[in-house]
Amino acid sequence: MMLKIYSLVFCIVFGTHEATLDAKLLVMSADLGMQKAKHLRMGQGGFDETEYISRLVTKMGGHDADYEQGMDWSKIGGMAQKWTRKVPTMDFMLGPMSVEHKSRAITQRQRIVRDPNAMRKPQELKEEDIARQENETTKNVMQISDILEGLSDKVNLFKLVINPESFGQTVENIFYLSFLVRDGKASIFEEDVDDPNRGQYDDDDERPMREGANIQPMVELTEVPTAEDYQDGLLKKQVVMDIDMATWRKLIEVYDIQETMIPTRHTKQNVNKNEWYG
Repeated sequence: MMLKIYSLVFCIVFGTHEATLDAKLLVMSADLGMQKAKHLRMGQGGFDETEYISRLVTKMGGHDADYEQGMDWSKIGGMAQKWTRKVPTMDFMLGPMSVEHKSRAITQRQRIVRDPNAMRKPQELKEEDIARQENETTKNVMQISDILEGLSDKVNLFKLVINPESFGQTVENIFYLSFLVRDGKASIFEEDVDDPNRGQYDDDDERPMREGANIQPMVELTEVPTAEDYQDGLLKKQVVMDIDMATWRKLIEVYDIQETMIPTRHTKQNVNKNEWYG
């Protein structure tokens, strides 16, 4: 016969719900143990509780007439010792041994009462309070277009855009000129400025490259291309121009640029502090 020993672990709980679940588990475990005992089989017969108790009393040296006299419980302990000699292992218990009940502090919020005299009314804006800010980009692009239109001939790109007084405004001039090139109102091309036949070529003529040619980038106003021009194969070309302060100083020296063709733009003073930009 194989003896199975079931052990129950009792834990201290503080919640009513957890205690109810533990009680239900204990009842279910007892019912399950009773059903297991009733269905226990030894050989071909069923389990007889009376016979089991009688043999247990006889093994301990007792008599059927008086179970409590002369029984040696150490004999049963010696028999069960070989099954309980193993050291029980520690089981993992989830949660703390004791839980401190936290009481929720009830705070009463006070209603904020604002002083009407301390409240400030938002500023009301009128038409005269808004300072109209003109579009600087459009204005500067139109200024470069007027300068090119007032010239009788093409002009060197660097002599047009370089401002010897300001590297920053030189970069801005290149930026503003790019709008005219993008819209097809101006073109940048290479030309031999020392060619004796300069100015006699048509736009479609192939200009010969002579030995020792002085090739310079030139800028001039052009007619805005139409949709038919693009359908006939006209292509837009875009380049990225890289310039730093060392190159800027070198170009001023090479082309002997003493003054700028595009007037220096001066920073405007701030408007009235009480006005808003619009």
